Amino acid sequence: MDEGDAVRKMKAKAEWVVAGGKIGEIAHCTRCGRGLSLGGSQPLPIVVAAMDAFVKMHLHCKAGMFQEPETNTPDEWLRGRDTGTSSLTIFSVMNNQVVTKHYDLPHDPDDFGRCYRLLKLFPSWKNRLSEVVKRFPEWGPMVREWDTITKLYEQELPTGLAPRCYELMQQLRAEAKAT
Repeated sequence: MDEGDAVRKMKAKAEWVVAGGKIGEIAHCTRCGRGLSLGGSQPLPIVVAAMDAFVKMHLHCKAGMFQEPETNTPDEWLRGRDTGTSSLTIFSVMNNQVVTKHYDLPHDPDDFGRCYRLLKLFPSWKNRLSEVVKRFPEWGPMVREWDTITKLYEQELPTGLAPRCYELMQQLRAEAKAT
């Protein structure tokens, strides 16, 4: 069983338990707000067993038990769950802080969505994306086409699928690797 299978299995049991979360969490319950952290790298069978146990613990959580706190400052965003490697990359550059060991481009519309929501919270940062390119040149194609990606993302978001957005992002990632 790979990690993707484990996530699909988890979602089938309790769709409100989702992968990812705050920095260090591998999953969290959107109903009660609790997260699952394992502390460091773990073998996949341990991760799968921990996720399965976490899902079982949260099968009976009721909707409306937890409301994500409103984010007003960059530090509040950083402590929240709407983070990923690419959005942390943007955050790191905008705040001149090291907040992650890995820096990367968004891989897919979910990753882009975290960046998109970050820039919606702090709109002045969008005009500073060239700073990200200066620090991480591979971001050049993605930043160049940011408005186009945004339009596709916004158009396709209501459907729950974003094939055109994904396709463009993959082309831009390939272009970034070729440079």
